Amino acid sequence: MSASDWIRWVALAREGDKDAFHRLYCATRPRLHNAVAHLVPSDLASEIVQRAFVRSWEHLSDLAEDAAFGGWIRRIAVNLVRDHWRREKVSVELPGDDDPHALADDQPDPESLWETRWEAAQLRQAISELPLAFREAVVLHYLDDLPVEEVSRILDVPKGTVLSRLSRGRARLRLSLAALREVTQ
Repeated sequence: MSASDWIRWVALAREGDKDAFHRLYCATRPRLHNAVAHLVPSDLASEIVQRAFVRSWEHLSDLAEDAAFGGWIRRIAVNLVRDHWRREKVSVELPGDDDPHALADDQPDPESLWETRWEAAQLRQAISELPLAFREAVVLHYLDDLPVEEVSRILDVPKGTVLSRLSRGRARLRLSLAALREVTQ
């Protein structure tokens, strides 16, 4: 989808064109669902994504720039996730910083493929156990491939806060995955 298509569809949707909004929905839903599924249990992710699109349709006139729809819908979804966790009374803890390490190993033999899949499952589990503030930043930046500046706008926090949460999230992931490796060896 080109930027001009995106802008045109948002402009048409603002005028009440449901087909144009449906095109926006089809273009953005898969990535949005993927991001939300890392922030809440999978059975709740679809519901939150649907609510985000309903809310965006109802408040499309509030969107400042047509080209910003993708970030705007993510911010709506993140706010709905936060609302969910507030209702569930989940507290967010902020531990100290630590140095991050990369996690990857791509070898083509079957044992390595199994290991890679197992590690991916463990990484997904470790991400789901991160405090929400860290999980939001990690999912949006690393899994949804958004730049730090965009994550900052979506989460409505300063860029430095995003960088800190990414660092702390990586540190937590490293510790969780190291503990899992010790248990399985």
